[in-house]
Amino acid sequence: MYQNCTTVQFQLALQYELKVASDHIVNLINDFVNSIPNEVLLDAGDHNKNLDPYPQSWKHNFGGIFMTKISIETKIKAIEEYCTTASSLRGIARKYGIAKLDFQICVGIYARFGKEKLLNPPTVTGDFRLNLVKWKQQNLASIPETCIHFGFRSSGSVYQWECQYNEHGAQALLKLRPGRKSKHELKSRERDSTFKETESASPKRELILKDSTRRLKKIGSLEKASKKELAQVIYDLKAKYRLKDLIEALPISMSTYQYWQAKFEHPDEAEEELKSVIKGLFEYFEGDYGVRRLSAQVRDYYRIINRPLPNHKRIYRLMREMGLQCTKYSKRHRKYDSSKGPSGKKAKNVIRRRFMSNRKYQKMVCDITELKAKDGSKVYLEIIKDLATNQILTWEIGTHPTLEFSLKPLRKLIGLLPHTGYQLTLHTDQGWQYQHRAWRVLLKHGRIRQSMSHRATCLDNAACETVFSKLKAESRPDTDYANQEDLIQTIEEWIDYYNHRRIQTKLGNLTPLQYEARLAA
Repeated sequence: MYQNCTTVQFQLALQYELKVASDHIVNLINDFVNSIPNEVLLDAGDHNKNLDPYPQSWKHNFGGIFMTKISIETKIKAIEEYCTTASSLRGIARKYGIAKLDFQICVGIYARFGKEKLLNPPTVTGDFRLNLVKWKQQNLASIPETCIHFGFRSSGSVYQWECQYNEHGAQALLKLRPGRKSKHELKSRERDSTFKETESASPKRELILKDSTRRLKKIGSLEKASKKELAQVIYDLKAKYRLKDLIEALPISMSTYQYWQAKFEHPDEAEEELKSVIKGLFEYFEGDYGVRRLSAQVRDYYRIINRPLPNHKRIYRLMREMGLQCTKYSKRHRKYDSSKGPSGKKAKNVIRRRFMSNRKYQKMVCDITELKAKDGSKVYLEIIKDLATNQILTWEIGTHPTLEFSLKPLRKLIGLLPHTGYQLTLHTDQGWQYQHRAWRVLLKHGRIRQSMSHRATCLDNAACETVFSKLKAESRPDTDYANQEDLIQTIEEWIDYYNHRRIQTKLGNLTPLQYEARLAA
């Protein structure tokens, strides 16, 4: 049973057994200890054959063993021996019968302040306790680090003070009186506190829940609140209520709260920097970019400065925390109907919603939309878009949707077309302009095959409709513009932005012109 025990483990086992044993059992155990060879009681790698299993500080008393109080002079002597010899800290502590943690703290105080701090420890007051506990929690320090920093030797007192601070707040440390409390005093205090808590628990709990619900009114209920939100509520209400009452009233544990408290008081610098980058880019693009495109821009920025790339889920979480959301695409806009007019010849649907292409000019789409200024005047926009690069090839802006207006972009396109060597197709809806003979003649002149959507089926020309949707969502409402001139200028600026600066996730987070250059390479 004791073959693999260390000396300290064996001594602690004996201490427990001897506390409940009588004097004759103590003698039997001592005989048993003396019969065990020294090497059994040694640690691995310790070759001191003359190690005393009972250090001088262990004494017998009332059938048990306890560690006597060691004088500070003995501790200083042990520290000086540790500093001047090659012995280990554990070996010196075992030789003098000093607990390893206490000896470690004394060595640290001696190294930081010298012998005087050990001989003259700091005076314990309410302010001293409060400052010590606050420094420990603010710096996330361990108990030995805190003791060494303040030159205070009692690690047990630090632990008790922190527990009282977490449960009862700062006033508990300020009102704490020095000295050991009698059993009668402790019982009377427990009885009084139990009575007071029972008497005031219900109304206090109701007040806490009422204040917490008011602070979480956006969420609606405490059940839907996350642990972080609950911790934030407790952090805000800690000055008004006791921490213990807040933890008992709200569905959160003390350890979870302390985790988030450390996060609130010591925010992650890298995350704060990422938040500022996200907010800056969101405002730069005027709220047009959602999570996917903004994530690409943030990652490109971090790639440029040679930093680790943040995950898109992390960016999404931070955007939600900051309330950054692209809401422009949730608005409905009135659509222009070009089917009302003289009927002409209709073409077959050659595209059939196969909008993918890897060759420029192979598949193109065309459509017209209407916008209205604040003064009631209307502006019409017709575009021809390439499906390989998503680039707006040609466009025309006018005040009336006449036949001549609709033919101008097609004439510009024919003037731009190079000799490709493959079939070119232009897809439109069944608007009256596209059924006209003049439109079909121009297509034949440019050697372009005509394709038309089915009637009342906007999805057949969705590749072109999506451009108009982006235009109306990302620019201000058309009724905000005073007249046609302002509206026309905005449309021209947006088309330039669309082709040159607006990235698209379907193009690998590139602009249409950048993607065209990659295709040509």
